[in-house]
Amino acid sequence: MIVVFDSGIWISALQFGGTPAAVLERCVSVDRIAYCANIHEEILEAFERKFRVDPQTVEERIQPFLHDALWVEIVGVVTGICRDPHDDFILECALKAGAEFIVTGDHDLLVLSEFRGIPIITARQYLDLPTGPA
Repeated sequence: MIVVFDSGIWISALQFGGTPAAVLERCVSVDRIAYCANIHEEILEAFERKFRVDPQTVEERIQPFLHDALWVEIVGVVTGICRDPHDDFILECALKAGAEFIVTGDHDLLVLSEFRGIPIITARQYLDLPTGPA
């Protein structure tokens, strides 16, 4: 499966571990991460602003998760869907990647429950999905 994680999942995983870290680790071993420059920029900015972590350190922490990532170019074709317009690029990333899931803790995304057939779920819901052949 191809999965998009919003920046909040990435930030929580890299800074605090726990369930968000478990979802990234699962995805790297079982599924495939879809990623874009917009997610990357949000992660770097948040680490610098909130935690005073320099971009190079953040890059080093992110890279192990991206060795097989599907990189998506965002051009702004998805607009006006999310109640927070800054989250529309997550939807575009998932759509262009052919993602099976969007994983987030962001209520502005979760309230949608799905976007064009792509379920929007929490980290816990992702961990509860079965793995391997049915």
